[in-house]
Amino acid sequence: MPKIIPFKALRPIAELAEKVCANNDAGSPEAIREVMRQNPLSYLHVVKPHLLNNEKPAQSLHKGRVFLDKLIADGVMQRDIEPCYYIYRNIKGSKAYTGIIAAASVDDYMDNKICKHENTLSEKQAKLLEHIKHFGNIGMPVLITYPDTKVIGNIIRDITQHKPEYNFISNEQVKHNLWLVKDAEHIGQIEDAFTSMDKIYIADGHHRSAGAAAYAQYKRTENPNFDGSEAYNFFPVCLLPYSSVHIFECHRMVKDKAVNDPRFIQQIKQYFEVHNVGHLPFQPLYKAEFGLYIKGQAHQLSLKEEYKQTGILESLDVSVVEEFILKRILNITDSKIDERISFLDGSKGIGTLQHLVDDGFADLAITLFPASVEEVIAVADNNLIMPPKATWIEPKIPTGMVVYEM
Repeated sequence: MPKIIPFKALRPIAELAEKVCANNDAGSPEAIREVMRQNPLSYLHVVKPHLLNNEKPAQSLHKGRVFLDKLIADGVMQRDIEPCYYIYRNIKGSKAYTGIIAAASVDDYMDNKICKHENTLSEKQAKLLEHIKHFGNIGMPVLITYPDTKVIGNIIRDITQHKPEYNFISNEQVKHNLWLVKDAEHIGQIEDAFTSMDKIYIADGHHRSAGAAAYAQYKRTENPNFDGSEAYNFFPVCLLPYSSVHIFECHRMVKDKAVNDPRFIQQIKQYFEVHNVGHLPFQPLYKAEFGLYIKGQAHQLSLKEEYKQTGILESLDVSVVEEFILKRILNITDSKIDERISFLDGSKGIGTLQHLVDDGFADLAITLFPASVEEVIAVADNNLIMPPKATWIEPKIPTGMVVYEM
């Protein structure tokens, strides 16, 4: 029975929302620096000041804090007077994602009422903890998915018929809308609807969740008489129904001269049926299809019957690649830390993958079909953990749009 509550957000005034809200994954460091140079109000100046100053992130935290304080002092960002739910809509091309931004309970996260499917890196979690300690807030909600429900769907349809508080198009040609839910009846209905669910699932933002939980534990140690209602016992989330979440595949790229040895394809043929499919990368269109691309040579793969597994985790396409190509053939035993491997999400396009290999950034690209929402949920329900970078999930929510103060 997850506890999902409204909160008083710190957020930009409507006429400046387009300037302040920022894409936290805006590309290379140089691309992000260029956005920051061109836009003096971007929230990137809060979360990534080190990029302009050529410093380590920890060295620039105070500069981000000064920038945020100035945004508040200048009236660019203001705090809502009363707790609200926030309905957020992201429209990319003809695809629309609509969710509810709210605060979720840290206790529910720790008790697995908010389920996980990824491991977190302790180093990254520690950095996020220091960031939250310094700022006392989180500016980008964790993406959560939940079972479709008519009650919430009807409320969203009712409210989104009215003029939004925010209505702007970002540099990435994504349209962003935000509505405030202040009505007591709607607030009660939304809260009750989530309370009636057994569990909900993290889609994207495992490190932010873990950082928020670590911060709550830190604050509880400082305040042993806490009663659970304190702001640090919650963290910001954007909740989307199962039917609205879009999962992209995450392709693997390998830099290893062993790939160019003629024996490499022979090793692949030990485990897979292999078909040459020309000179362009193969994009799998069905589960259990895989592609290899080696500078002008493309192959379609399917795992041989004798190696197929039926377990929830073992049968995932990404697990097949991890086991039979990365581990057994290339001796990449830990994708999280091996410097030979990198990742490219499917939203970037197969052509980008081809250029990266042809230009020498990688020797090999391994293409996959995306995991399904049902597979992600099955992994989480069974307390299992997917391999690293198993999914790329959209929508991506701007940072600085709805800031939760802890």
